[in-house]
Amino acid sequence: MKVRTPTSNETARRFVRGIDAVAAVLAAPVAMELRDPNLFSWDRLGPTIGYCLIALSATFLMIIVFHLGRSVLGHISAREAGSVVGASLAATALTALCTFSIDRLDYVPRSLPLIQLLVLCALLLGGRAIATQRRGSGGARTSNYTVESQTLLVNANDFALSYLRMLDAFNVDRTNIVAVLDCNPKLFGKAILGHPIIGPPSAIRKVIEEYKVHGVDIVQVLICGNRPNSNNPWREVERYGDSATVEVRYLSDVLGFELGETIENKDENEEAQVWSTGYLFVKRAFDLCASIAVPILISPIVALVAIGILFDLGWPIIFWQKRVGYGGRPFLIFKFRTLRPPYDRQGNFVEESRRTSRFGSLLRRLRLDELPQLWNIVNGDMTIVGPRPLLPIDQPVASQLRLRVRPGVTGWAQISGGRHITPYEKGLLDDWYVRHAGFWLDLRILLYTVAIVFLGDRKNLSHELLGTDKHDHRVRLPSLRTGTK
Repeated sequence: MKVRTPTSNETARRFVRGIDAVAAVLAAPVAMELRDPNLFSWDRLGPTIGYCLIALSATFLMIIVFHLGRSVLGHISAREAGSVVGASLAATALTALCTFSIDRLDYVPRSLPLIQLLVLCALLLGGRAIATQRRGSGGARTSNYTVESQTLLVNANDFALSYLRMLDAFNVDRTNIVAVLDCNPKLFGKAILGHPIIGPPSAIRKVIEEYKVHGVDIVQVLICGNRPNSNNPWREVERYGDSATVEVRYLSDVLGFELGETIENKDENEEAQVWSTGYLFVKRAFDLCASIAVPILISPIVALVAIGILFDLGWPIIFWQKRVGYGGRPFLIFKFRTLRPPYDRQGNFVEESRRTSRFGSLLRRLRLDELPQLWNIVNGDMTIVGPRPLLPIDQPVASQLRLRVRPGVTGWAQISGGRHITPYEKGLLDDWYVRHAGFWLDLRILLYTVAIVFLGDRKNLSHELLGTDKHDHRVRLPSLRTGTK
């Protein structure tokens, strides 16, 4: 899970790189030239310039929002490439939306946004590819080693893949990976980053001796995994290393860290066992439609909130926090900032009571600070209605049922008291919701949430609502009234 920079250390500097600025300037004009050169004729020059300016502003905004300027130039990863594509999509969509709002795209071809998207992606990714190529060609290869260390890898897993990528990134000539052994016969004959997978670990003696006949003397066997404490599956490989002049090592010892323990997922469709497949499909479809439509419908409100936070609290506009999600996996939840940074400019800690602002309190009361969680819904970390994700320290120990479904922006516990009830009570209410979730209950929770936005958040349950005593898990439904019952 990627963790972002804390608010007090977040700055707005160095957000736009030179190659990104060039791409932002050229994307729209190049797309117009490719689509229709007549767009630059004198009688159509006004709308063309207007479209280019809107596209330029939207692209610069998305470059900042997606943090494209933060990665070190010359290093490109799949995560950064995904951010580039996401920023290009968002910039193109925002350009089309703004232009459509002004003149309904009457003065530009309707296919222009698609061409602009492809051109912008090509320019942003192309600039990074060129920078990476220049860095690779400019870097000095390791040439002070005259003797290669012929190495045989065991276990074709992600650990091995990362190790091979590291060797390629640093152009290491000293370590030469000759082949890979793996227990999965379906992988035999295939390759991992160009290194062939030639057989099982049990054939290690035959493989090494055959390479020796061809003049390749393997001196090291690297097992891509942790050093086992018990039930050693690589005992045969270690025995061969003890009887021959071959050094057997574990990759975790070489790199200085271990892989996390593998969690066996006995049922990959655990959520479907709690909720029916049809309900899950309808719920996800509604989540996607709502999380895409709502930002478009309330875009003026979102813009005003962002501007208000920028003037009232400063940069950054978005606040993140680590929460516990589906299956107990952590994820980052996003909100609009409502508090000032926890440290002042001198580095002194500031208490929360001194960090509040009137504008931030208004956002929290109207639940407008929750709007960025629509992005959590789009990427699948959350749903609109479900158990509210809690901080790890607030997670109820006796309530694990809530972790078998995706957390929600609003839920049964939130309309039953929210901040005014204890984590124990939230756990009981969330467990009840997981057992009884359905379309009509979700609709009721949504309507009740709208009422709370205007009428305020009040405790709406008593011990009787939680059962005959506090240890009883039966929960009776609170009424739709917002007063204390």
